[in-house]
Amino acid sequence: MDKSSAQEGLSNLQRATVFAKGLVMGVSDSVPGVSGGTIALIVGIYERLIRAISAFDLIALRLLMRRELLQVWRHIDGAFLLPLALGMGCGLLLSANTVLYALEHVPIFVGSFFIGLVLAAMLLLRSEFTLRHSPYLLLGAGLVGALGWLQPSSEPLTSLGLFVAGAVAISAMLLPGLSGAFILILLGAYETMLTALVTLDIGTIAVFSAGCIVGLMVFSRVLRGLLSRFHSEAYSVIGGLLLGSLASIWPWRVPVTSASIEGDDPMMRLALPSEYATSLGVEAHTWIALGFVGAGLACVLGLNRLFNSRNSARGISSAQQE
Repeated sequence: MDKSSAQEGLSNLQRATVFAKGLVMGVSDSVPGVSGGTIALIVGIYERLIRAISAFDLIALRLLMRRELLQVWRHIDGAFLLPLALGMGCGLLLSANTVLYALEHVPIFVGSFFIGLVLAAMLLLRSEFTLRHSPYLLLGAGLVGALGWLQPSSEPLTSLGLFVAGAVAISAMLLPGLSGAFILILLGAYETMLTALVTLDIGTIAVFSAGCIVGLMVFSRVLRGLLSRFHSEAYSVIGGLLLGSLASIWPWRVPVTSASIEGDDPMMRLALPSEYATSLGVEAHTWIALGFVGAGLACVLGLNRLFNSRNSARGISSAQQE
């Protein structure tokens, strides 16, 4: 395999594109209810990402011990992973000061935009779903629904707990429809990690990162096996995860009881925009929210069409050269 083949013809523009995809993945992973895996699926790099991560194996270790660094780079698809990882890191840092601010001040618009992204992902995957695979679709949706009933942990995290939180959260991030940020909230590690990123708490970040590495190594292999052996069934479960995630990012919520409005941390339930406006006495911004849903849909479907047309053009060009 030569160098150009190993990099699969990645030009500077293509590397910048991969970086941008990683940036969006990093931003989305910080939003409770949204998964970086969803973004990877939308922008067409999901299976390549799983293959690249699972390539960190004994073969890579043996090549590294023999100091065959170029072969290691090719084996793990480094030309793809490096710009993607850099983009994700920048996205996480960016979201700590921008997306989280938007979530606090305009949650309806942010939630609506991500609803559009998820609906677009469902449209792109519709060919994978058949009536025969309906149980798998329901399984995925049920898993997300069950997680929604769990209450966040209030126990202080130990180093071991932070390590486990990293392993579990990064595994969730690999699955479209499951939010790593939401898992961190359930495990009581969300605010801890946001604070660590903003203040550059190296010790906390190191323990969490170690857990992430272990989680990636183990779960990526499980996913790769499932996608290769049970492709349709796996994508049906993924579709169910996406479907179930709509409840997690639904922006209109009201307290379960009127008495809980005065509480410090009221239990919330999903509501229609009209009920939201009546119950809380605030504007639901329904029409503007629909515009953001449409923007999310148009963004994903437009980018998908653009990428597909470029891939087709490359295929035609290659055929003509041959």
